[in-house]
Amino acid sequence: MSLKSLIGKSINEFGEMDFRCLCGRRHKSETQFFISEGAEEKAADAVQTVVPAGCGLILLKQDGFDVADLSRNLRRAGYKVYERTVAVGDGCGELRRLKPQDDVRMVLGVGGGFVADCAKYAAAQNALPSGMIVRVHSSPSFLVPSAALTEESVPRLFKTDSPKMLLCDTALLNNGSDINAAAFGSVVSRLVALFDWKFASVVRNEVFCPEIYEAALGEIDFVLSRLRGISRYDRAVGKILLESGLKLSALCAMSGSSRLFSGGDTACALALKMLQTHESRPSRLQGENEFLFSLLLTEIYPKMFAARKEKGFLPPPDNNMRLERLKEYFGMSEHAAAGNITEYPSDEKMKLYDYRIGEYEQELSGELMRLKTRLTDAYRIFRRLHGDDGYFIKSYMDVSEARLCLALAPEMRNKYTALTHLKNMGVTDAYLLD
Repeated sequence: MSLKSLIGKSINEFGEMDFRCLCGRRHKSETQFFISEGAEEKAADAVQTVVPAGCGLILLKQDGFDVADLSRNLRRAGYKVYERTVAVGDGCGELRRLKPQDDVRMVLGVGGGFVADCAKYAAAQNALPSGMIVRVHSSPSFLVPSAALTEESVPRLFKTDSPKMLLCDTALLNNGSDINAAAFGSVVSRLVALFDWKFASVVRNEVFCPEIYEAALGEIDFVLSRLRGISRYDRAVGKILLESGLKLSALCAMSGSSRLFSGGDTACALALKMLQTHESRPSRLQGENEFLFSLLLTEIYPKMFAARKEKGFLPPPDNNMRLERLKEYFGMSEHAAAGNITEYPSDEKMKLYDYRIGEYEQELSGELMRLKTRLTDAYRIFRRLHGDDGYFIKSYMDVSEARLCLALAPEMRNKYTALTHLKNMGVTDAYLLD
């Protein structure tokens, strides 16, 4: 079986897949999908595919979401429902204090990507399965086998299982222009994550699946073709982006890692979020930030080829300056900042990495050009999905902020990317001097 055959197919065809891939590994998806208008009215039937009636459920909802009807329907079906509310900004410490009753057999999240991460994390902490009821699709990372949360205001990535069931009542889906723009931005920004995955596989021999890579690339191309020229008022936009985001996160789950959602774009978006939070400034949605940084990274990443042509190696990166910037601009404690600094490889490893980049320069630079072409095409769609046609971009982020985030992004997420390599080559040190 080839995953590429699923490009453009319904998300339901991704449910409970289990096959031996052409890459030689087994790919498995354990999530069942229930996506239709009125789906929440039958939420009990979806939950029953995971745990039987009579069990207790933790209903984890994001602050501001009404779950009265959903909770009532689950209780009428025989479930004991324990409602808990989480707010954006709550870290994993709050979830660790969530002690389930003895009869609880499942954690069910209601909301968007943040609640999905909370539900996955709480379930993993208590050895329970999780499920997800999607009401906001701005972040498509629902099925990623990890949870991105904060611990003492510092971003962390925790290994988890994917949800066993996912339900979305498309009649209740928030189809706002900013939500759709963020969903689109997050979907097409997987292009950067794909490149970083391939880069890490070439440079550091990380596990890589060409089938999943090509299937994800094909799905992004499919989205671009579907949305090219479409009106932001078209009700089909939200459903297209919901399904494509779910398919990409399903591919991520089948890969067994969070690589598809852990590229340099995500790390930069996390850095910007921390900067704006520390300065008490409003922030755009994560998918919007990821897309803006994806465009910047297509200009930055080719510098790795120029850097390796320098005679000898540049000095190691100035991690002392990074530590000071993390404290000053992001509000991290010295202990937290020191714990987030990425380790500098040995000189021997750096020489090996440099050699491999030279060996694969033609393939990697060609991939970057194709990535840039797609993102340039996506930029027009991204702007026009917004109510202001992307006018906010002109004053949203200045050059010094962008450079600071590019320099500190490797300290946000413990994944090796092309941006990490540029840091280790000393290329991004200059960005800290603004």
